[in-house]
Amino acid sequence: LDSLQKGTFGKVAICLDLKTSKTVAIKIHKDAEDDLIEKEVAMLKAVSVLDPNKKNIVRFLDDFRYHDHSCLAFEMLDMSLWDLLKKRQWKPLSLNEIRPVAHQLLVAFEALKSIGIMHTDLKPDNVMLVNHKDQPFKIKLIDFGLAIHTSEVEVGMMMQTESYRAPEVNLGLPLSESVDMWAVGCVMAFLYFGANLFPCNWLRLRTPEEFEEVTGDKPEVYRRPFDSAQNLKDAVMKHTPTEDHLEYEDRMAFLDLLRSCLDPDHDLRITPREAVKHGFITMDHLKTAASSYSDTHIKHFLHQHMA
Repeated sequence: LDSLQKGTFGKVAICLDLKTSKTVAIKIHKDAEDDLIEKEVAMLKAVSVLDPNKKNIVRFLDDFRYHDHSCLAFEMLDMSLWDLLKKRQWKPLSLNEIRPVAHQLLVAFEALKSIGIMHTDLKPDNVMLVNHKDQPFKIKLIDFGLAIHTSEVEVGMMMQTESYRAPEVNLGLPLSESVDMWAVGCVMAFLYFGANLFPCNWLRLRTPEEFEEVTGDKPEVYRRPFDSAQNLKDAVMKHTPTEDHLEYEDRMAFLDLLRSCLDPDHDLRITPREAVKHGFITMDHLKTAASSYSDTHIKHFLHQHMA
């Protein structure tokens, strides 16, 4: 019917399933090695044990060959988060728009962790809106071509897109599902700022003087590397100044979750299960902060943030 996009792997085509009369997306590989395709199919089948709707993961339909091309069939989705921001001319999302996206991603990664699978390639391109017109900000995680069983991960493996890559990957430290949580934080920041939090050249190890220039603090011997939380707080709070007390509390909760996802110590980084219970997701912090406000103000704010 049409062609959606082209990439290094090949292209994605919109097709009609003659058996079901439903529109589907076909990922057509070009010149790919058979073992890589077999690995992707195996991973997709492993992930298929999860409910695609409840766990926010793309529904894999079938794999087949057509004119010597390997093809993978998926349910038809709308557009990626990257495409959404591009369509908005990089206008950031509001917190009440980021919240459901973050929640659904956390549910997806909690499910993947439960079956021992790491995605390793989370980025805005790989998060699709299901149907933005009828189901605003309903999303699904796609592209398991680089996914791997946690039990097969080895120290020194290179993974993740550069701007979404966890520090331990570059430092050659032990790897776990926590690399995906770092990427979740990066995606949240991308949606909030309308730009990548870490440019592609940020990964170069910096000198103490460069750290001081960025953070305003002199590095200490035991200071955790890459810890620029104070700088991140300033960026979040000053991005769109507000004098609304409830909005301020919501931003502080967002900042806390963001910092927990971007903890440079992978052992201390928040887990998906912990994150789904975080105040920014549950909005418990708003109930506490609202205690000193009138019912009218509270109802108006909650209506805006839960619509």
